Amino acid sequence: MDKRGAGRELARSAWGFFRDFRTHAGGDGLKAAILIMLGAGLEGVGLVLLVPLLALVVGGDRGGWAAALAGRLPWRSAGDDPLVRLLPLLACFALLVGLRAVVLWHRDVLLATLRIGFVEAQRTRLVARLVAAPWTRLSTLPHARVNHLLSSDIILTGACAHFMLQGATSLFLLLVQWGLACLFSVPLAAVTGALLAVATLALLPQLARSRRLGREVADANLHLATSGAQFLGGLKLALSQNMQQRFADEFNGTLGRLMGRQVALTREQTKAQLAFTTLASLAGAAAIVVGVWALDVPPAVLIVFVLVLARMSAPAAQLQQGAQQFANFLPSYEKIRALEAELADAAPAAAEIADGGAFAGPQPIRFHQVSYRHPGGDRGVFGLDLALEAGSFVGVTGASGAGKTTFADLLVGLTAPDTGTITVGDRTLAGAARRQWAAAIAYAPQDTFLFHDSIRANLAWANPSASEADMRAALGLVGAGALVDRLPQGLDTVVGAQGGLLSGGERQRLALARALMREPPLLALDESTGAIDIAGERALLAGLATLPWRPTIVLIAHRRESLMLCDRVLEFAEGRVIADRQMGAPAAQASAHRAR
Repeated sequence: MDKRGAGRELARSAWGFFRDFRTHAGGDGLKAAILIMLGAGLEGVGLVLLVPLLALVVGGDRGGWAAALAGRLPWRSAGDDPLVRLLPLLACFALLVGLRAVVLWHRDVLLATLRIGFVEAQRTRLVARLVAAPWTRLSTLPHARVNHLLSSDIILTGACAHFMLQGATSLFLLLVQWGLACLFSVPLAAVTGALLAVATLALLPQLARSRRLGREVADANLHLATSGAQFLGGLKLALSQNMQQRFADEFNGTLGRLMGRQVALTREQTKAQLAFTTLASLAGAAAIVVGVWALDVPPAVLIVFVLVLARMSAPAAQLQQGAQQFANFLPSYEKIRALEAELADAAPAAAEIADGGAFAGPQPIRFHQVSYRHPGGDRGVFGLDLALEAGSFVGVTGASGAGKTTFADLLVGLTAPDTGTITVGDRTLAGAARRQWAAAIAYAPQDTFLFHDSIRANLAWANPSASEADMRAALGLVGAGALVDRLPQGLDTVVGAQGGLLSGGERQRLALARALMREPPLLALDESTGAIDIAGERALLAGLATLPWRPTIVLIAHRRESLMLCDRVLEFAEGRVIADRQMGAPAAQASAHRAR
């Protein structure tokens, strides 16, 4: 992309950020603008008061407007004593400084509140997009990308807002101070303003470069976060095979590339700062030379003008540095917006997330010519036409990739069919009914998930109102009561990240107990007992088959022993049901068919 195109892209992105912030700020944004202008104006008035002060102290004003101002003040009649005339001016100046301090305090508090609120609004909006997106889209998102956006990129978006607000404050202050410079000497102010404008225009291309380098740093940070997650996730495997150094080398290589980009960005920012400071100093020196030798400016006015120039240097430097930092951090905001746009395209219609009536107890479930194909592939399920009786215990088996998990995802409402319909009782699982069904059932997937928290907190996640007796009962049903009693802190024992302090079978038992906490009308188990020994699994499944509320149970399993307690077994192959067997019935009565 050429320089002009990069500049236009930067301008569009910056304008989008400003509009987003303005929408968030609302009426408080107007209050903040007023306080910013008021603070800048009060500083300008304070500088104006310095002129009669200096005229009284230094003298030598040869009839300029400064002398006129000093001579027309209300206390001029108090006499010619300079001290008598000086004290009221000093009192006014002190009062003005105090008033400005109060205004700046309110301004800074309001700006900080707006900035923090804007950051949290971005985080809340992104989370809302995530929870509203369908599973088919969420399952393709790298976890490192989402975690990085919700943490690092959100923080840098807050830094963007900070530098934008700081830039606005500096710009207003700079304009007021330049206006004062015009009041003191228009020619001097014109010379200074022209030189500063040239310096600003010369540094504009560096903003586009800062944005490009900022994007590279953001990408490298994401890569680093991904490498870190993979390093921690595969550390046990690496240690077991003495491959940890390879992980470390890959991680260090990524870190080295990130450091290189950060050094390049720092070098770019330092060059711009040096160039701007040099040009600003030259502008100030040129203005003083012109004022002394060409315009014969009075001493009091020239002193205040030099003071104004000195005061202008701080907001001018802040504006230059803030603009670079804003351009540097802007790619983080762009990445957040990009994911929101992706999720918005995949979000369900408003009607699909509306509330619906609750599902009470197990009900018949019917798949009528249901097909679903995974995006970007040929796998899925096709032409499913079957019925599950309320309260039945149905086993599902088949080779890997046969469509078992896709069937479970459709059954629990994680995904919606491409064609065909799924009904529960007399309600079609679509729109509000699908969401309400998902809120009622319990699903234990093959990848067991536990929070890095206590057993109590993990169980309460499924049913926040559950009592300790309810938790004990659920643990007893899955054979985990003795396990919890052996732990040092019982229900309050922390299980570690992903339940890492427990064995695979123990994690599965706790996940099943959590599922039972809801007393669901449907209990879907996707390979969720495979880590439990055969005898223990048989006892667990026998207990589930005799639950007092007897939900409909769908068990996906490979072991023949796991399917022995089922009323019925569905066998999948290539996304279709190829066999539907009633367990315990004569072989001649088993119905094997291919779904249309």
